Amino acid sequence: MAAQVLRKGQAIVWVPPRAIGERAFATEPVLLAMLPVAVSDKVGGAANPGGLPVTVFGSASTARYVRVSLDALPVLKTATLVFDARDVNLLQVVVPALSGARLQQALPNIVEEMLLQDPQSCAYAIGPRVGAEGQRLVAAIDRGWLEFVVGAFERRGIAVQGAWPAQLALPVGADRTAFACLNDGLALRTGLFDGIGWNATSGADARAEAIVALLASAGSPCAPFAPPAADVAPAMAERVTPAGLAARELPSEPPQLRRRLAVFVEDASWQTPVLKAAARAGFDADIRALPFPLPAPLDLLTARRGSAAGRWFADIDWRAWRGAAMLGGASVAAVLLGLNLHWGVLAQERTALKAQTERVFRQAFPDRQLVVEPLLQMQREVAGLRTRAGQAGPDDFLPLLTRFALALGAQGADSMASVEFREARLRVRFQPGFLEARSVREILVRDSQRQGLSVKFDGEREPTATVALLR
Repeated sequence: MAAQVLRKGQAIVWVPPRAIGERAFATEPVLLAMLPVAVSDKVGGAANPGGLPVTVFGSASTARYVRVSLDALPVLKTATLVFDARDVNLLQVVVPALSGARLQQALPNIVEEMLLQDPQSCAYAIGPRVGAEGQRLVAAIDRGWLEFVVGAFERRGIAVQGAWPAQLALPVGADRTAFACLNDGLALRTGLFDGIGWNATSGADARAEAIVALLASAGSPCAPFAPPAADVAPAMAERVTPAGLAARELPSEPPQLRRRLAVFVEDASWQTPVLKAAARAGFDADIRALPFPLPAPLDLLTARRGSAAGRWFADIDWRAWRGAAMLGGASVAAVLLGLNLHWGVLAQERTALKAQTERVFRQAFPDRQLVVEPLLQMQREVAGLRTRAGQAGPDDFLPLLTRFALALGAQGADSMASVEFREARLRVRFQPGFLEARSVREILVRDSQRQGLSVKFDGEREPTATVALLR
């Protein structure tokens, strides 16, 4: 994306800090989006209907900043995200000579002592080499927050081209320093690869104290902010910057004790705090509107890992499905409870029926001491009694053959070539030319079922069939 050109369908979005964005990212106007002028006029802003103009050290740009929510963003094709400086920790560490995947695995152990957060929960973007040999710039950001923000844009069909730390996206002058005030926070860039974020509130005095504290804690040789002398009260001269914001200079201060710092502010509410902080910290504030961000020396998107499907699964906002998940879980639990209760009732009925069957068997055959399968033993004992009495059972040869002959009808005697009886079944082979058509076989099967028999042919072209008693 070009430095000062923003085409239709493109946007640069300053992401709010995680403390605000997690609860109001989608529905409240917490995003500071830089859009082309034609688009920003239609979208508008929360307090500025036309949006705030964008400048880069005084040069105009064809874009404006507007306050919008994620749902209120216009149709976009691509977007570049600028993450709040308070959510990104810039580290300069000595890293071993490892490949990308192994280096990502080793980084949590390398930076463990430099982070307050669990290093395993952070994502790490590796930047260029800095300082001594083997020292690299590393940006650490909470992995969940990075995936949440990028995934929210991608689910809306917006391709995220880049994700930059806010402190490294500020344009710097010859002194390589820049300062930005937005989203009730501060971002200070103290070099090409250095920067820090700081929290600030909405009050003017608190903001001024936060600015002074941030400049004092920077501790960088590139930003020697010297405090003014206690007995010096120079006259203040006011000038107007191209952004329309007032700034003051101290012409009576010795040049060697003062420096000019470019201060980019979100709106005019930051003017008074910046001037108060400048008077206390001893520097001249060159107050300007928020700039067109410049590409950072590292991209936070390189910290993402895993496949697209894995990231898609991780990007799902499970909190939005909490109610449905609880209802679904309760339904599944109720179904499982009902199934187990029903299974328990059936198990009791099975036990009662088995006990009743065993009792009946023992009453009918008291001389049988061992009872394993009461029903099967009952069938065998009854079959034995019938055989000893000279009676035929329904699954004996003659009853089966008689029923099958009735099913065959008048052609029964001529159609059968052979009959074999084994294990209460008939194996029948038919004469060639009989029962070869499918329709004729279907009629035979139907007529056999009426006689209480089942007929199963060995194959469509096979002349043999198995006849058994329907159970």
